[in-house]
Amino acid sequence: MSKNLFCGCDVAVSTFTNWLLLDDGTEPVKSFTLDNNQLGAQTLVEKLGSLAKEHCVSNILVATEATSMYDWHLLEFLSESKLASQFNLKLYRFNPKWIRNFKKSLTPKGKTDPVDSFAIAERLRLGRLPREYTPDFQYQPLRRLTRFRYHLMQSMAREKNFFLSNLFLKASSYSSVKPFTSNFSATSLATIEEFFSVDELANTSVDDLLEFVKKQGKDHFADAKDVVAKLKKVSRESYRLRPELKPVVNLVLASCLNNIRCYKETIKRVDDAIKEQLKAFRTTLDSVPGLGPVYCAGLIAEIGDIRRFDSQAALAQFAGLTWPRYQSGKFEAEESYLAKTGNEYLRYYLVEAADSVRRHNAIYSEFYQKKYAEATKHHHKRALVLTARKLVRLVYALLSRQELYQPEKCSLDNFSKIGS
Repeated sequence: MSKNLFCGCDVAVSTFTNWLLLDDGTEPVKSFTLDNNQLGAQTLVEKLGSLAKEHCVSNILVATEATSMYDWHLLEFLSESKLASQFNLKLYRFNPKWIRNFKKSLTPKGKTDPVDSFAIAERLRLGRLPREYTPDFQYQPLRRLTRFRYHLMQSMAREKNFFLSNLFLKASSYSSVKPFTSNFSATSLATIEEFFSVDELANTSVDDLLEFVKKQGKDHFADAKDVVAKLKKVSRESYRLRPELKPVVNLVLASCLNNIRCYKETIKRVDDAIKEQLKAFRTTLDSVPGLGPVYCAGLIAEIGDIRRFDSQAALAQFAGLTWPRYQSGKFEAEESYLAKTGNEYLRYYLVEAADSVRRHNAIYSEFYQKKYAEATKHHHKRALVLTARKLVRLVYALLSRQELYQPEKCSLDNFSKIGS
């Protein structure tokens, strides 16, 4: 019977703490802390190898928490170390929620690095483990780019929200009256920057304002007079700022706009880099209307080798697009909530891709509208996430079979068959 050595690593930016256990729960050595660098990793390799030989161990299992990127170098180093060739080395990255919930079942010991590393090792020893961590060098460059793009999009969304909150101070009725289709359209931003306050907007004649709107909009407005009328309404209905606050608010708004423009320019450069990296992969995902290179790249980078997943349900589980059932006795909860315990990057790209696909694909649009009508609240969000769950089936089928998209296989009646 094979024997196991379990190692739980709690990794921080400069150090990592290790707790080692054998099959019976005994500790071959006391917990120890090493520097989180190549020398520290090499020390861990030598220590694990020595203990494995001393205790006649054939399997070495090492696990970390996927809380940041601090454990990435350590896992990559271990995967290429002599442990992989001398022993049956298995590496895991636990979802932090697993460890946090598991610690509640242990004797209260507080929150320290040794306690965390013990919880990881003990959870590792109990079994029922997630999929093994396997290095995927082929996907890493693309993954770094798509995850960076996700970070940029989140940052730009926060910056826009901050901008809108300060825009309310300058012109409180601007967002409610909606003189422009988007507050961030070119003409809208030009208006916000051009007029120092709502008083200046109110004092500008209708003719001058009409000329300004036409010039900034390059005569693309179907009814420029209606835009001007709404701008005048904004000037009448908005609160007035104290004089000492006006220059401050304008400075904040101008700075936010600079940040937003910088984000947009950076995203454009990253998108170009993503398209270039995507050329290294053969995929049929781009045959789906609405799935452009960026969304295809995001899906491919996070999924990796599709053979890692036994079914489309396993892929949905990995993405966190599942709804746990809540039932006890005769009670059955009427509502179930999205698990959100999987890969947040893959879930993001699936939802964004679903939003794009349903705009370009009549079949997915029909499905979205059906779910939108069925929802009792949060109609758009619920319908969109359910559309993303259906998209998982299609993505799994296309990647598994390397087939081109065929609309006739994706009718509402055939959705359940896709990816099966």
